[in-house]
Amino acid sequence: MRDIAFDPLVPLWALAAAGILSLAIVGLNIARGSKGAVFRLLAAATLVALLANPILRTAETTPLDDVAVVIEDKSASQSLDGRGAATQSAAADLEARLKALGRVEVIRREALGQDETRLIEAVEGAVADAPRGRLGGVFVISDGQTVDAVRGPNLNLDAPLHFLSSGRAGEVDRKITLLNAPRYGIVRKAVKISFRIDDLGSDEKPLPEAARAAVALRVDGREVLRESVPTGSEVSFDAPLERPGALVIELEVEERPGELTARNNTAVLPITVIRDRLRVLLISGEPHAGERVWRNLLKSDPAVDLVHFTILRPIEKGSPFEKTDDLSLIPFPQDELFIEKLSEFDLVIFDRYGYREVINSFHFDNVARYVENGGAVLVATGPEYAGPDSLAMQRNISFILPAMPSGPADERPFRPRLSEDGGRHPVTADLPDQEIWGRWLRVMPVSPRSGRILMEGADGAPLLILDRVGEGRVGLLLSDHVWLWARGFDGGGPHTELLRRIAHWLMKEPELEEEQLTLRGVGADLLIRRRSMSEAPGPVDLTMPDATVRKIALAETAPGLFEAIVEDAPRGLYRARTGELFAVGAVGLAAAPEFERIVSTTAHMAPVADRTGGGVFSIRRGAGVVLPAVRRVDAGANAYAGSGWAGIIGRNAFRTDKVAEAPLAAPHYWLAAIALFLGLGWWVEGRTPRARRVSSKV
Repeated sequence: MRDIAFDPLVPLWALAAAGILSLAIVGLNIARGSKGAVFRLLAAATLVALLANPILRTAETTPLDDVAVVIEDKSASQSLDGRGAATQSAAADLEARLKALGRVEVIRREALGQDETRLIEAVEGAVADAPRGRLGGVFVISDGQTVDAVRGPNLNLDAPLHFLSSGRAGEVDRKITLLNAPRYGIVRKAVKISFRIDDLGSDEKPLPEAARAAVALRVDGREVLRESVPTGSEVSFDAPLERPGALVIELEVEERPGELTARNNTAVLPITVIRDRLRVLLISGEPHAGERVWRNLLKSDPAVDLVHFTILRPIEKGSPFEKTDDLSLIPFPQDELFIEKLSEFDLVIFDRYGYREVINSFHFDNVARYVENGGAVLVATGPEYAGPDSLAMQRNISFILPAMPSGPADERPFRPRLSEDGGRHPVTADLPDQEIWGRWLRVMPVSPRSGRILMEGADGAPLLILDRVGEGRVGLLLSDHVWLWARGFDGGGPHTELLRRIAHWLMKEPELEEEQLTLRGVGADLLIRRRSMSEAPGPVDLTMPDATVRKIALAETAPGLFEAIVEDAPRGLYRARTGELFAVGAVGLAAAPEFERIVSTTAHMAPVADRTGGGVFSIRRGAGVVLPAVRRVDAGANAYAGSGWAGIIGRNAFRTDKVAEAPLAAPHYWLAAIALFLGLGWWVEGRTPRARRVSSKV
């Protein structure tokens, strides 16, 4: 390739001035009728050309290939219905066809996505890596589902984009969508969950036929409702919330015959259930130093409504002339508390209470039934537990107590210690500073008959026993000296945390359950955690996102704590079950957008293809793949795609390898030309007769 360039010997303003001056002189000569003016003009032009210094530039170039970008969608939804294999085959065949055109470089890129697909982002990244002056076209092979379609109108692309759909004609899918999904609820109050079932066909268009589908509602893996509902309409279910803590609510719709996948047939809603208010009834049998510890603990919690009574003396001990109302600061409403309102309390605490005929046997019957039906009672004892007025001597309530007194109080100082069960139980297992707990000075000897001993006193005597009775729970604290920890005696101890955990375990707080199962995604892994009082709780049945079931063995990592890690777990929703325990967890997003909408569609990419002059093609034909023909077209053509063909622009780009420069002519040639033109002008003017010149002047 050759062209002429200029490298002026004088500044441009001087060159322009010389040209203008030459033209002015020549023009003046022409006006005076000089026949040599033309040659003087040529001489002036030659002088200006000499000063402009023309250079002959010769470039050696190499033609460059046009660039075609091929993007393969390898997101999770491409694993359905053979889309991945079809996409891979189409990409390889397309690359071969493009290279067969000659002088075409093919750049292949992948659009990855386990939780969501971003096709526009993949196109932007691939085009950024390609030389824009050589870009001939972009081919996207995908099912068309992308979460960044809104960025399509802003895609800066000066080459056609062709969309090749990997979906099959006639696809159908059923999916469930949560419309109203509260994240919090109140225990024993149902929560309303609204949802819709959709049956979708090609391009996500609702199927025309009316249908009904059976939907199951499960709470923590237990099915509570199954009902047939219409598709395409909003439906509501009421989910019962029977206990506080974290619950998992599932809605699962039955599969539709021939649908692409059942992974979007389940909607999972984690919900946190709280108590509206915790109502605690504290009955102190007599004033003592530890009474204030209980009161301060319960009053410091703003979520607790505390009702506290201290029984100062039995009714019959007064004078015959005393009025009953004068025997206490506040009349003790025993019938209201233990007959009318007992079921409204979440916990009843008897703090050093001895039988004083204030609470009669009928009231104790109600307390026992209250526990068997799901209530909670804590008995914090002192010396009265071994006396004739002990609660253990009241047959209407003694049968729910986990231990019976076996002698008078043991007054020897001791340091509380955890038992073997206490080292595994979540109420006591990780209490802080166990090695330096302060001493207590009294414990009540008992004969255990049920429950778990979590703390021990001197010589291994039971100190704290927790037990389950029917649907409810009972706790027995066999010393009234927990207040020594509160006062810091002998270094003190974690009295607040201990009493709080005891109370919350009795009220069935889930985080303190001794038998627990949880699933949690940790990066790309799945952590299975099992808490158990058993030394060998057995394997866990783990349901994978693809519905296969694996048995996972657990290893003990701490007393009572067993774990297993599933490394590089596939993303999606997991369910685990062992015995009566059930848990749900997820790696990545539990309801990933990638599987919310999985029917292939052209709606997202077709506008981009139209704007750039590209085409939209369906490549699935039965079990095979059929690609459009590929052509090279000129830039500015009327169309870059048509029926059955897709084009790439021929850019005719090249690379300059070497440039050689030489003067257009040597300086002496320019000077010779100037002299020649001036001589010719003089000769022409010299041949004109003198008389004619003179007469012309006259």
